Amino acid sequence: MMPAIKTLRNTAIACATLVSTTLFSTVALAQTATIPTSFHGTYNMTYSAAQPGSPVTNGTQVQVVLAPGGVMCLAGYTLTNPVTKTGNTAEAHFTESGSGLTLSVSNISTGNFNEINLSSSTGAFLGQLGGSKISTSTTGCGASLPTPPSQAQIADLFTQAQAKLAQYFPSAGASSTLTLGDYYYRLYSTGIYLAIDNNGDVYVMGGQFGDTPLKQGPLATILSELAKIQVDIPQIPQGDSTLVITGTVGTSGVLVNVGPITIDNLPMPSSSDVDDVREAVEEQYKNSGITGNIAVTLVSSSSNSIVFNIKFNGTLTQSGFTLTQVYDITYTYTKK
Repeated sequence: MMPAIKTLRNTAIACATLVSTTLFSTVALAQTATIPTSFHGTYNMTYSAAQPGSPVTNGTQVQVVLAPGGVMCLAGYTLTNPVTKTGNTAEAHFTESGSGLTLSVSNISTGNFNEINLSSSTGAFLGQLGGSKISTSTTGCGASLPTPPSQAQIADLFTQAQAKLAQYFPSAGASSTLTLGDYYYRLYSTGIYLAIDNNGDVYVMGGQFGDTPLKQGPLATILSELAKIQVDIPQIPQGDSTLVITGTVGTSGVLVNVGPITIDNLPMPSSSDVDDVREAVEEQYKNSGITGNIAVTLVSSSSNSIVFNIKFNGTLTQSGFTLTQVYDITYTYTKK
């Protein structure tokens, strides 16, 4: 039973990380935004209203280009895939994947350009760019965007990683390929997940890699390095149960449905393993700086199925701002 307990603990940690990511992702509460054609052009803008923690100082001047296809270019960055958040249709949000910073263009509802607001990865306001359009030119912005990876390339990344680096990405217990905003990713029983974005950059997160996505390099480079690995690494023993994760998560009063997330070939846990799950989740949230009340409840248990529920109600403080968060997640293991 020890392998089952270890896998269950790792799965709980991985799912806690996944839920945290969902809670604070600007994409999780988002819909694709359309930038009005009247916004297309080049702007001279000046930064103001800088808040503590802002990476930009007041008075900084920058040229911004808004181009067709939902593209923004500034300070050497090319941002794509703008979204609108639930309850706010006035702003189109562009997120820089490396830093998590978001630039929000308004007002796309009225079609009148107002300003561009800068916010942190947690949504905290950091400052504002104000200015005006100086031309309708968008030359060079978006012209050299990388081609998004194909589905075959994405599948190849996961296949190669699972075959060559099974100690990190074991195929046993792996989720199906999921999407979150610009990312395609798989969640593994080791508490680690592997992701690739639309620019073709590969990331890892969770476990020994921490709770922030770490860029590993371009897809072509990663596949080339994986191809050089010749040592066969034993994979963890497969189990005979399927885990389905469902529920809701929320931050600052906004609830989002999670799942169903299906992870196949896991060892079947027992009712006595619930305490290990509670300890794993408490440890994960303590390490993430999240405080609150965690309740792990055994819903049902039989020879063919075990169901338990995790409820959380607490707070997370980041960059001086406190966010309330809740979640109610059900884990259903079914024997094949």
